[in-house]
Amino acid sequence: MNVATNSMLARPDREAGAMPLISLVVPVFNEGPIVRPNLHAILEAAAGDWYALELIAVDDGSADNTAEEIAQAAQKDERIRPLSFTRNFGKEAAILAGLAHAQGDAAVVLDGDLQHPPELIPDMLALWRQGLYVVEAVKQDRGNESVSQGLFAHAFYGLFRRFAKLDLRGHSDFKLLDREVIDAYLAFPERHRFFRAIIGWAQYPSAQIPFTVAERNGGTTHWGKLSLLRYAINNITSFSSLPLKLVSYLGLVTLLFGAIIGIVSLVQKFNGKALDGFTTVNLLIVIMGSAILLSLGIIGHYLARLYDEIKGRPPYVIKPPKRQPRK
Repeated sequence: MNVATNSMLARPDREAGAMPLISLVVPVFNEGPIVRPNLHAILEAAAGDWYALELIAVDDGSADNTAEEIAQAAQKDERIRPLSFTRNFGKEAAILAGLAHAQGDAAVVLDGDLQHPPELIPDMLALWRQGLYVVEAVKQDRGNESVSQGLFAHAFYGLFRRFAKLDLRGHSDFKLLDREVIDAYLAFPERHRFFRAIIGWAQYPSAQIPFTVAERNGGTTHWGKLSLLRYAINNITSFSSLPLKLVSYLGLVTLLFGAIIGIVSLVQKFNGKALDGFTTVNLLIVIMGSAILLSLGIIGHYLARLYDEIKGRPPYVIKPPKRQPRK
């Protein structure tokens, strides 16, 4: 059974003067009906005359026939390299696995539903050829997303910018990385990653290409509102300790509020106008109890993240090939 490590996989040596090899890393999940035509469309759009291509299709533990469809596509096109997880580990793990198995001089990460237009890949490679280490495709138009999705994205990127001091507005996972950037990313010790933020944090020499998010080429998104909220919380706390500091500020605010209530109560008592006991006590219990539980929730979240990191389990496990029954 293959498990993830932080070490880079060995790459075969290429002859001097050979064309650069470009790795296309495509995470997929439950996209059986569309994955084969989409992979061929990506390869066709990305083709060029001065570089060779390989496409690493990472099946993130799909429950449908996605893995079988990728395997059939690989039989017909040797440039396609299938990679399957034993279960669903998430898109970040799929990106990590794809980059760990990429053998190219550069890699392009893009979605398998064609919402990241593969027609931009030759332009991204032209910029890389000029000496840039990172080329980012940035959303100029988010396409036909709902109002609630737009508001959620705006709120997330606003909070992330305030907490982590990184402006990711319009950013996506659609990026080209030079081999040096890939090796640096794989060497990072953390197990729970936020790909687009880590690349932005590293600040390699980069360029941006705007794009409009296309319609999905079949299927529906697998991101629900609850999973997006969990994704947002995890990524914000991965890059910022400010929520922990807010616990102290919240404690200070409740202390000041309690002191004000106490002073007012004493003054009114000395003046013979004591506050109604039950109202005051209930108010203080609600405020203090809410502040304590909120603080414990924030601290517990960070402790859970630490617990996951300390366990040291791999971020993904690769499904082994089928074998014949033992005699």
